[in-house]
Amino acid sequence: MEIIPEEKVEDRLRGMEYNIKNNMALSSLPALREVYETHPDHPQVNYLMALNYYKNHDYHKAMAFVQKAVENNPTAANYQVLLAQLYLRQRLPQDAEEHAQKAYALQEDNWEAAKILAELSFNRNQLEKALELTEVVLEHQPKTYASHRLKTKIYLQQEEALDKILESIATSEKYGYDDDIEYDRVYAYYIHGDFEECRKIFSHLKRTRPLSHSTAKVASLVDSMQVKKGGRSVGPNPFGMDAIQPYKKTKKTLEESLGELDRLIGLEEVKSTINRIVKLAEYNKRRSYILSIEKGEEPSYHFAFSGNPGTGKTTVARILADIFYSLGILKTGQLIEVDRSDLVGGYMGQTAQKTREVIDSAIGGVLFIDEAYSLSPGKGEQSDYGSEAIEILIKAMEDQRSDFIVILAGYDAGMKSLLKSNPGLSSRINMQVNFDDFSDSELLEIAKGQAEDNHYTLTEEAEKAFLVKINQEKVSPQFANARAVRNIMESAMRERAYRLSDRSLTEEDLVILEPYDFGIDPKQLFGNDIKDLMGQLDSLVGLHDVKAQVKSILNYVRAEKRREELGHAINDLSLHMVFNGNPGTGKTTIARLISKILKSIGVLKRGHMIEVTRDDLVGQYVGQTGPKTLEKIKEAYGGVLFIDEAYSLYSGSDNDFGYEAISTLIKEMEDNRDKLVVIMAGYPHEMEKMLSMNSGIRSRMSYTVDFPNYSSEELLEIFLMGAKQQGFILTEEAKQTVQAVFETAYQKRDRHFGNARSARSLFEKAKLQQSNRLALDEEADLFTILAEDILKA
Repeated sequence: MEIIPEEKVEDRLRGMEYNIKNNMALSSLPALREVYETHPDHPQVNYLMALNYYKNHDYHKAMAFVQKAVENNPTAANYQVLLAQLYLRQRLPQDAEEHAQKAYALQEDNWEAAKILAELSFNRNQLEKALELTEVVLEHQPKTYASHRLKTKIYLQQEEALDKILESIATSEKYGYDDDIEYDRVYAYYIHGDFEECRKIFSHLKRTRPLSHSTAKVASLVDSMQVKKGGRSVGPNPFGMDAIQPYKKTKKTLEESLGELDRLIGLEEVKSTINRIVKLAEYNKRRSYILSIEKGEEPSYHFAFSGNPGTGKTTVARILADIFYSLGILKTGQLIEVDRSDLVGGYMGQTAQKTREVIDSAIGGVLFIDEAYSLSPGKGEQSDYGSEAIEILIKAMEDQRSDFIVILAGYDAGMKSLLKSNPGLSSRINMQVNFDDFSDSELLEIAKGQAEDNHYTLTEEAEKAFLVKINQEKVSPQFANARAVRNIMESAMRERAYRLSDRSLTEEDLVILEPYDFGIDPKQLFGNDIKDLMGQLDSLVGLHDVKAQVKSILNYVRAEKRREELGHAINDLSLHMVFNGNPGTGKTTIARLISKILKSIGVLKRGHMIEVTRDDLVGQYVGQTGPKTLEKIKEAYGGVLFIDEAYSLYSGSDNDFGYEAISTLIKEMEDNRDKLVVIMAGYPHEMEKMLSMNSGIRSRMSYTVDFPNYSSEELLEIFLMGAKQQGFILTEEAKQTVQAVFETAYQKRDRHFGNARSARSLFEKAKLQQSNRLALDEEADLFTILAEDILKA
């Protein structure tokens, strides 16, 4: 190994430190390890190794390296700070405080040490000391959101003047946002006895964030209100909705709102679209000013947000409300979230009243209608009141276009259907924003954030296990994205608690998540079982050409996946297949193995197989077949849909319902080829006839695999293998008798020749005959089959 000269080590380490601190820890690790090989005792090398692992949430390894760094150089303040941060991760506050104090003594302007000490002091209710240290942090890092929030909480504990607390909250909002800000705002008014303002804010939160944890906390606080500091005592809920003035939230700057948007994980297309809208709005304002246009036609900014659940539509809507508020387009900037139940009534006249009340509450802000397509009446539902809500909404969107903004949100297909069905509505939606599903890396980033919020970290293998689980969820037609992440993470944390509740635990056990917590055996991660599966393929009797063809297909897929991993663009893999062969030639067995192998190499997400026939797909009356076929296809998402006797779907008659099943299949095979593999199986002649009569199916079948009949020797081998698996042996004479039976059957074979099924059937009959013989001779061996037990053809 090349020895790095001492004079170059420091230069390399400075560059590595910069990269690690600027979120390039993963790419820096190989070079850092190279330096570590030649300088294992260098304190800065050990510190950077620790910092690298800390950034990647591997706190156990980080601890080992930073302890070595501190041991070799105890006077380095940054080493002591990192060690303190790791002790905090392990929930050892005394050890954390000890090393943070050492760092602060070594370097009085070390804001990271001051930040740790401030938080620890606040937790001990040492408020003056906590405030002093927080000021040190903000002097050096004035945009540190966590320290601004801590400062607010200190003021609340000290019951400082109301203006001082509100100013601190407003300053915090310049650099970030969390759900508890609203609670702190209410609590500030509460401790100063302004109960009316508390209720105003609470009313606003109930309308805009009814499911928020912070809203629930505020509700408890409002319920407990009594006379305090000269405030007047009031009964429960004294203010009607009409009596409460709209709550006006703290105004954020445009830069703050755009910064919050930019910090969201993923959503690059959404961010680009909204930034273009902002530029358009700013241009219109500048144009009006320069040309002295006092009053022109007011532009409208109504939106349609389409995308699967959990893609951030509601979050982006809230930020959009802030943006338009900061631009002066909206007067109050509140976000009102509703769905069908908030707009549509159950009797004549109620819908109009409910819809107008909701619109009135949104004036000056944004009206966000989730699952908006549910307002559109279905076929045959002319009396549905949802259409009344739409008509009132359309009128308000036109007449009050400058007073509020409407955002219609929902699944892509549902939103397209809604807008297509109502030209009046679509003509008033002038901005359409599509929310794509999150990528694997983005979903993992969300998961790691949720783990960190709950004081957990994922091991390297747990990250792989999470990706396996989330990709299994992805095959759902309406994948829930961040919500699916939340469900998986909450399930993993619960499973860890169940698994470890009766064990003796270390501190590390309490802060990590492992593959087993996700219900996954680490040995089954990312193709570790491929060798066993290929062994199962090779162990099948006969089928030499079939095995070779299957291996060629799999080798091609693996090569494509490797090219993709290197960053090369590849076409979507289409692996739909035709299996031609008589009954019992191994078609179902091979299909099941293919499904498992494709899962192992990462092509299929679940690796299961759904086996169907015509009866499972084709209905008995008009309109039944399409949904019935689609249901089975969706059941197979993430695996293989195996259609036995597939030719029975096609009779050549347009009146046959099987034609509808084929049409549905063709569309799904094209649109969702990344979600499933379709294998159509049947007799060779009939399968060829079906493919000749329907070019749509033939063009989508990438591979045709021919399954030959088994020879008499192979059938004997199948018979003997089945006997061995159940613990039976055959005498030589019995083997010769079985061989003779199969030779005769093979010579007389026709298209209904049973192949392996015949071998299994003959074995079962032999056991039956043997049991009759054993009934007459109790001394005979229970597991030996004689020639006389074999039924000859």
